[in-house]
Amino acid sequence: MTNLPKGVASSNAGVIAKRLGTVSGDRILDVATGKGTFIDTLMKTLKDYDSFVGIDYCPSATSREEMESAKKRFEGMPVRFFEMNAETLKFEDGSFDTVCISHSLHHLANIDMVLTEMKRVLRTCGNFILQEAYCDGDQTEAQKSERLQHEWGARIDSLLGITHNKTFTKQRIMNIVNSLELRELEVYDSTHSVDCLFCERKHECEDPKNQATYHDSIKEIDDAFREIENYPNLEIRNHLKDEGERIKETIAKSGAASASFLLIIGKT
Repeated sequence: MTNLPKGVASSNAGVIAKRLGTVSGDRILDVATGKGTFIDTLMKTLKDYDSFVGIDYCPSATSREEMESAKKRFEGMPVRFFEMNAETLKFEDGSFDTVCISHSLHHLANIDMVLTEMKRVLRTCGNFILQEAYCDGDQTEAQKSERLQHEWGARIDSLLGITHNKTFTKQRIMNIVNSLELRELEVYDSTHSVDCLFCERKHECEDPKNQATYHDSIKEIDDAFREIENYPNLEIRNHLKDEGERIKETIAKSGAASASFLLIIGKT
């Protein structure tokens, strides 16, 4: 692709997209699919595919709304969505040619159980694709601001009974992947997502202090806090509100940018 912003062009987003472009996905399972964002990414980048199944536990009203929205967005396409617990997938062994999970490990209560189930429903020599952000390494101040927001949001979700852990370290992610004993393991480290290649705002987002990103971040903080407006412990509620306001100030000063991430491809 041409005319890419400097940050996107110097990242591994293009390298990852090129690698995905060599993968025949065939029957694909996307675990913790959310809005179906990674399905959309794979549709744009894979060499070819047959069909997609997106599953999500849908622990909140918001997540159920996201799934319903995804069903409408992908209507008429070879995509099906199911509300399902990934710890006990309702599929036969070897049902899929590709399984994937994107930016969702930190939302899992039992990571080992979910990944074992994903491996079970993947055919022999199938593709296992995992994508997850990490918190350490050489992150910019804007990335650190977004990490603060993420960890604050994780505490909000925890009060609501939703599993949401802090962003993992790079080594923690690799330890999880290595436990799967996949073959032909490939690890790609990038500051920018493949989605940035196709995003209409990619030039605008080159500046982490741009107004659109700032307002999106502030809205996310305000929306998250509204979820606990009626939480009975006033002290905890006020503490989180004050911390949210401090994070807004940090974002105003440093901007916000997504954390660096690993995209990992292996075979069973």
